[in-house]
Amino acid sequence: MANRNEKLIALAEAYFAASNAHDLDRITAMFAPDAVYRSTGVGAHDGPAAIRAMNEKFFEANPDVAWEVTARRIVPEDGVELDFVISLGGKRHAGTERVYFDAAA
Repeated sequence: MANRNEKLIALAEAYFAASNAHDLDRITAMFAPDAVYRSTGVGAHDGPAAIRAMNEKFFEANPDVAWEVTARRIVPEDGVELDFVISLGGKRHAGTERVYFDAAA
């Protein structure tokens, strides 16, 4: 189980790294065709094209955005919960994000 947990954490950290790099191609490639993205900050987006469009808009509006992951935990049903500090608009805010993966990932 430790190997599975390590893989889930590595996948979640890869998403944050791609986001910090504003690498839309890498972000888009990470999502399955039936992926869903839910966020209190940016709403609901279904599928890689919609998730990419949301990220394009978000990065355009927030060119300085960056996340620093400060803690990682495995949560039930193939998820990873990450505590982070986001730098946005010259300010820093703490938050928590949950990322879930297909069991076949």
